[in-house]
Amino acid sequence: MKNIIFDLGSVILMNHSNSILNKLNLNDNEYNELLRFFENFQDADLGYESLGEKFDKCNFSNELYKYKDLIIKYYKIRDINNDLIQLIKKLKHNYKVYILTVNNKEAVEYYKNKFNFIDGFVASCDYHVLKEDGKLFEILLGKYNLNPNDCYFVDDKIENVLAGEKLGIKGFVFDETKDINLLYEDMRKNGIKVN
Repeated sequence: MKNIIFDLGSVILMNHSNSILNKLNLNDNEYNELLRFFENFQDADLGYESLGEKFDKCNFSNELYKYKDLIIKYYKIRDINNDLIQLIKKLKHNYKVYILTVNNKEAVEYYKNKFNFIDGFVASCDYHVLKEDGKLFEILLGKYNLNPNDCYFVDDKIENVLAGEKLGIKGFVFDETKDINLLYEDMRKNGIKVN
């Protein structure tokens, strides 16, 4: 293995994106109405709309617009899995590390800057494709001239890991609820140095 590829949400980032709602002082009606913003991100994740446009499309009542700036910047308050960041820093001694994510432009720009130690970053919003059909993997492999047989991929969704495996990329299903030692163990089984 030469290249380790990580998903962003629910792997490096913790908490669902709607966790910002729990940090606001909302009544039940406000909470339930604002929850609609987090229901379908496909147009934003494919790069066809901004988060501000997504918020406006929800047709919220006027009194909820006071939350707009906080809601559309939800990505800034998501918790980071620090154990995973430590693992990435260990891996960087021997491997190239990439992020492959289905995500919106605002979040991607924010995390590209925050995780500037990553060797490469490929996001759905930049190419208008998703992971599960394999196209986003093909873009990553082509952009960085990677051999799929030299790659190991970590994602929280089995369908994404299977899509990578169809191209020859070894994968492991991992999310914030799993013990990180299981990931270390699988990496070692695949000959990846993690110490």
